[in-house]
Amino acid sequence: MTLTTGDLVFACIGPMTDAISAVTRGYRGALLNHVGIAVENEKGLFVLEAFPPEVRVTNWEVCARRTLATAGGADRPYMVGRLRPPHRGLIPNAIQYGLKPRDVPYDRLYSTDQQALYCSELIVDMFAKANGDAPFFPERPMSFRDPATGEILRAWREYYQYFGMDVPDGEPGSNPADLSSDKRLEIISVVGSIPGLT
Repeated sequence: MTLTTGDLVFACIGPMTDAISAVTRGYRGALLNHVGIAVENEKGLFVLEAFPPEVRVTNWEVCARRTLATAGGADRPYMVGRLRPPHRGLIPNAIQYGLKPRDVPYDRLYSTDQQALYCSELIVDMFAKANGDAPFFPERPMSFRDPATGEILRAWREYYQYFGMDVPDGEPGSNPADLSSDKRLEIISVVGSIPGLT
């Protein structure tokens, strides 16, 4: 499998792995908390992503090593989704728009106020812009609740308490798991052992 410009790269990484992935299941039950988009140019293969501390273009090998490190060194678990042919015409304009907010801060509060961006928000915004400012990947009410109990997870209560905020449960937003399940994407590759994937 060869990554190509416009492929979405999904993974489960970072310190909020359990809290983010626990509230929404992705493609075939996968637990995912990060997404970026592949960009290839004369200098090589990169991933455009919102990843702390900012929106950035990251060398693919750096992304792969980061995923390897958070997986305990056992493998490089990630999943690649490719837009189905009727929608691939959006990719060039989406990439062009997505490169503009480089260095915009990463949104640790997962809001949609555009002062900062989180990973799936960047992708949603890119494809909305390429789609004539009309939503492409839909935003949905965000959930911070345990699917089994319906209660807001303690990790999220403590996280937002640290920032002096209420948990924004039910506010519009997006997440990598939802994007991975979009029918306009074809999952073309799964590498390594992604938690929850059946």
